[in-house]
Amino acid sequence: MKGTQSCLLALLLLCLCRVVQADNLDPLPVTWQDRLQPVPLVDISGAEAIGRTALQRTRENVATLLADPASDPRALAWAFGELGNLYQLFDVHTLAEQCYANARMLDPANFRWVYYAAWLALSDGRLEQALERLQQATRLNPDYPPIQLRLGQVWYDLNQLEKAKEVLQRAAQSPGLRAIALYYLGQIDLLEKRYPEAAERFQEALSLDSQASQLHYPLARAYRAMGDVESARKQLALRGRQMPAVDDPLVAELEALQKGARPLFARGMREVEQGEYELGVRSFQEGVGRDPGNLNARVSLSRALYLAGEPAAAKAELERVLSEDPEQVLGNFLLGVLQESEGADGLAAKRMEKVLQIDSGHAGAHFFLANLLMKEAHFRSAAEHYAAALKGVQDNPPARLMRLVALHRAGGPDAQVAAELQREMAQHPQQQMLQYAYTRMLALSREEQVQNPARALELARELTTSIAIPPHLEVLALAQAADGQYEQAVALQEQLLFGAAWMGPGTNLERLQRTLDLFREQRLPGEPWPEDDPMLMPPHTDARLVFREYPAAVPY
Repeated sequence: MKGTQSCLLALLLLCLCRVVQADNLDPLPVTWQDRLQPVPLVDISGAEAIGRTALQRTRENVATLLADPASDPRALAWAFGELGNLYQLFDVHTLAEQCYANARMLDPANFRWVYYAAWLALSDGRLEQALERLQQATRLNPDYPPIQLRLGQVWYDLNQLEKAKEVLQRAAQSPGLRAIALYYLGQIDLLEKRYPEAAERFQEALSLDSQASQLHYPLARAYRAMGDVESARKQLALRGRQMPAVDDPLVAELEALQKGARPLFARGMREVEQGEYELGVRSFQEGVGRDPGNLNARVSLSRALYLAGEPAAAKAELERVLSEDPEQVLGNFLLGVLQESEGADGLAAKRMEKVLQIDSGHAGAHFFLANLLMKEAHFRSAAEHYAAALKGVQDNPPARLMRLVALHRAGGPDAQVAAELQREMAQHPQQQMLQYAYTRMLALSREEQVQNPARALELARELTTSIAIPPHLEVLALAQAADGQYEQAVALQEQLLFGAAWMGPGTNLERLQRTLDLFREQRLPGEPWPEDDPMLMPPHTDARLVFREYPAAVPY
């Protein structure tokens, strides 16, 4: 690979100033000239076929998007980022820098392009620039473990040793980063003349990564400083140049480009996003044929298979991934979703628990496990998992409501639940599910400080004025009855029952009939949030929606 890179780099350096053919990247279309940096087109005819083809196709994709004024800026950012990855891989860093700058301008909140720009600056020794970009990347995604390592490397190279130690110690908590973090911490120990501590760190790093021959030289230095000349001599004889391995998924993606699979994966992602699922399956299958060890891509293949109408093949692919890496988070999560869709709730719950053992903050697993716990009437545990799901980046309105429903069914006083519900309504006034639940609480609560039929009637009328769907009409009838207007409540409930009858028999029809019978007797239901109310049940799992929409931090 080094020979290929050197050949391509030499060729590009010779031709850097010679544009061989204009395209939409240089000069840019007028609409983009004040926002983006041009990326010169250079002669790459001497490059290896895979690299040349990948660069050509990716550049053509960018040019096509630039030519369309309606292009999604995020899609264009991704295309520029992909092109930057290729230029970075082949050591054409000037063009890579321009591509990443364009990607960051178009999609400034995307962690991926900020991190790659930081990695490029670090690789070039532009430490201050690398530091600035790493700090920005940390603000976007503080939970990406390699950031701590990269910050440690920068602080170490800037001779800010205390700052380096702080972040390297955090990096050392990640198994895939511990050996390399220990290497740098040991180097700091050497600089500060703590030789036994340095030796201990290097020894542990070698026990974690026996192939990291670069560790033998600093370990020899530590032994020599401690007076152990014989051990130092042995370590010097073993010294080499291989650094400890670094588990950095985004950098690993760059390395995967060498196998020519990355453009196929990118094409597969675009095809899936456009609803061309069968084409997406073929692209991902061809890609994993070139890069069979890319488990993230295999998970994406599974998603494409499911969306293409092949759930059995999708499940088999996920199971293959997990047989190779039982800790693969997204693979475990999607398999749990599949199991729930098949009615295997027990297996699905165990799978979600497995996800949370690996990633305790996984919002999706918390949410789906909470739904399963609600079905089993484990309300307090469900409430805890709904609360954890709400700590995720994405908003989750059903989790917000269901947390309160779970608390209530676990025995939480109406006053406490109603107070929390009011706070949620104030923060999320657009979420009518919260207003629906609060209206029912005001109408039917048995606690005097909560019960307020007049206010319930006001809120119910607001809901029906906004949108007169059956649940809103139902809660209006309930509020009328709570306010003593049983005649109006009966008339409205009869209309609802008549409309529901057209939908066929079912639990909802039976519930509406029971409520109508109570209204006719001038009585109210006893429970503000009954378990058979569809609005107050955990949402049905739509596996297809999850497979299509659930975000993948590293899709390949």
